[in-house]
Amino acid sequence: MINPLPLCVFMLTLSGCTTAQEATDIAFLLDGSGSVTADQFTTMKTFVKNVTSALLEFDTLFAFVQYSTKTTIHVNFTQFNRTGFENQMDDIIQTNGGTDTASGIRTVVEDVFNSSAGARPEANRILIVITDGQSSDASLYPTVTSLADGKNITRYAIGVGNAFSIPSALDELNSIASPPESDHVFRVDSFKALDLIATELEMSIIPTADVVVGMRLRVSSTKNLNETEIEEQVLKPIADKLRDQGITVAGIELRRVYTVEP
Repeated sequence: MINPLPLCVFMLTLSGCTTAQEATDIAFLLDGSGSVTADQFTTMKTFVKNVTSALLEFDTLFAFVQYSTKTTIHVNFTQFNRTGFENQMDDIIQTNGGTDTASGIRTVVEDVFNSSAGARPEANRILIVITDGQSSDASLYPTVTSLADGKNITRYAIGVGNAFSIPSALDELNSIASPPESDHVFRVDSFKALDLIATELEMSIIPTADVVVGMRLRVSSTKNLNETEIEEQVLKPIADKLRDQGITVAGIELRRVYTVEP
């Protein structure tokens, strides 16, 4: 007679789950003004590369634009190279000059989020503006943000440095960003601190959720699998299967609830 096996009940948490997402076009607008040092500009480019890399697994396209006194479109959506984007970012040379942020936003809205530049009509549209201080053309914000709203472009504003402790500078960040500001405005003390907000920004662009699944697993008494072995041999294949079905799983966690002996 075969001895009955113990019944172990586990709770499986699939964290950071996202189903197949709608297409998303994301444009980065980098501050290349003279107040940004060369090292800071390099750090900013590294941040953009990290965020881009994290979101590549989704249906995303990216554009890289720099503003100072003038605005330069370095890479539009058509030119974006999924396997060579890091080189595309590395090739961007800081222009220096003034801080015409609003003019930069206008260029992105009119010339980047445009079908001729590869923008997809059905895609969600995201603009991420990085700035280290107040602009020289702030009076244009109502006009350019209205243009962006007309194209359904969601705007994120990232303020870097101490300049944004001044109320008028913070008001400018709020003017750039889409409402509510609490969801679309980020502030960091330095360019080196940009990575501290990367995950939050990524999750805001591509929302995720945690899913808790109850599972019953019979574990052989002659092969006493521990939680780690069950996770490796049973649960990870389940997560891989979900990924195959278009559900992205960032992580899995196993917790034994109870064991019922036969």
